[in-house]
Amino acid sequence: MLRNFLLALVWIAAVLVVVGFLGSLHRAADSIAIVRPMLGIVCLLGVILGRALWDRAVFAAITLLAVSTTAVSFLPQPAGGDLRVYSKNLWFANAEVQTVAADIEAADVDVVMLQEVSDKNRSILGLLEPSFPHQHLCRFSGWSGIALASRHPFAGDPECSSWRAVLAAPVVVDGQRVWTVSAHVPWPWPHDSVQNEQAAEDVLSKLEGPIVIAGDFNIVPWSGRIERTAALTGTQLAGPARPTLYLRNIPLPIDLVLAPGGGAMEVRPNLGSDHAGVVADVALWNTVDRWQSLAELLLRDFGS
Repeated sequence: MLRNFLLALVWIAAVLVVVGFLGSLHRAADSIAIVRPMLGIVCLLGVILGRALWDRAVFAAITLLAVSTTAVSFLPQPAGGDLRVYSKNLWFANAEVQTVAADIEAADVDVVMLQEVSDKNRSILGLLEPSFPHQHLCRFSGWSGIALASRHPFAGDPECSSWRAVLAAPVVVDGQRVWTVSAHVPWPWPHDSVQNEQAAEDVLSKLEGPIVIAGDFNIVPWSGRIERTAALTGTQLAGPARPTLYLRNIPLPIDLVLAPGGGAMEVRPNLGSDHAGVVADVALWNTVDRWQSLAELLLRDFGS
């Protein structure tokens, strides 16, 4: 009887692992994907308890699928070396903005992405202005502004999404126009985030050239939302992902950075917020682009 009960739980876990990959069909699947690592562990129990070889093979395959698609997010990556960014959900009532500003200065970054920039903490932009004079703030409400501050000059007008989702600003890096994006998208489900996700897609789909996105995605790195964002923008996650928010003591890696060639990411202190900050040293060109650029350079030199 106990074995049958445990096997029933394993089958439920296996089905939920598969459902968690269907985020493009319904946002609830992205929320289910949050617990994919735990579901994978439950499926491992089925490898032991399964009665038939076929059952054990199915559970083993689903366990491998669950573990492999989550573990890769936690692998370290080499530093990109092209652009260094700092991202943080400030928390709208944060009273330690001077400490946050000092941490940003100490991190020696090029671009700063901030979320929950509110009427109470927006003074941080003034504190950062001497080092990061190129700034823009998208005000979605008194508590949910999204901001970006850069050492590099803007190469055009920043864009705000129609709903709270993203702020995109083009900057010049070594003569190259690069889109830097600060993101704050609500939980996929049960939060009604359809308009927010569509607003983000409307902005991101129009951007041309290298794109670096950092912010509070309110979802784990192996979710469909992140996969869709990466596919839309030609980016990949910087790593390793680390917990940045503890929801009822549950560690959640939801503050993320994406860039064309990935990069190395580290976690900074909370500093008056419920979110930890993140710093990433990213690559603006992926491996294919780098080889293509090298080939074009060699051909040009050869032809001259």
